[in-house]
Amino acid sequence: MTEIEKKTGMTDAECEYWDKHIIENTVEPGPNLLKLGIKPGFASRALVLNELDKEVVDYLRGQSEKQKKSHSQIINDLVHEKLAVGV
Repeated sequence: MTEIEKKTGMTDAECEYWDKHIIENTVEPGPNLLKLGIKPGFASRALVLNELDKEVVDYLRGQSEKQKKSHSQIINDLVHEKLAVGV
């Protein structure tokens, strides 16, 4: 086992492939989440809401703060209520 394999868990050929791939292919950076107002650690919660209507997002945020629950917990509660009444 070579030193590279010991350090990376990859063979020399794999290291060479990825080195060449990274050098030859440009990577487009994603949006700057901080500039979008998304704090570190909150990205996953904020990005889940991006396809919802503004009114729904506002409701979820309000209920989340009021009930001290995550957005997912609020959604789970709403769906369980609908299931309980058979809708």
